[in-house]
Amino acid sequence: MAESVNMSTVSPGGVIGRTISMACVVLAVLGGVFFLVEALMSVTSVIGRTLFNLPVPGDYELVQMLSAMGIAMCLPYCQLKRGHVFVDFFTLWAPTSLKRALDAIAALLLAVSSFLLAWRIWDGMMEMREYGETSMVIALPVWWGYIPVAPSFFLLGLAALQTFVLDLRGSEHA
Repeated sequence: MAESVNMSTVSPGGVIGRTISMACVVLAVLGGVFFLVEALMSVTSVIGRTLFNLPVPGDYELVQMLSAMGIAMCLPYCQLKRGHVFVDFFTLWAPTSLKRALDAIAALLLAVSSFLLAWRIWDGMMEMREYGETSMVIALPVWWGYIPVAPSFFLLGLAALQTFVLDLRGSEHA
């Protein structure tokens, strides 16, 4: 896989940069824990269904909710590590400075989109809470699944702003 600027991760500087970086790591680890819980629950449900005709009630809706939460929680860390997919077919010929400028523009667009999504997810969560929407099988309040998603998108916006600033400065990456 070709890197856009031949560097893999962002080196955050200062208190704010290190705080954002640590928050991204903590959120990604929690997302990983969610995936682990999801995997264990799925295995338990399959074994229970196969051997005892006793699946975990609501396993499909729990997998859906945990997957959405886990994915959202890992996105900010992925941004800092520049783990998102780059399509560089049209920029293979370009000098590093142009690639860095394009990366900065992409990071800024990602930041704006992430903040917009965080706001709309929060608004939707509050609406679901107000109306008391629940899942079908186990009657789990749907808004609970949005609790880590809105802050994850806000943190993704902060991480994208951080990469935007570092790209504009031409800061070195680790």
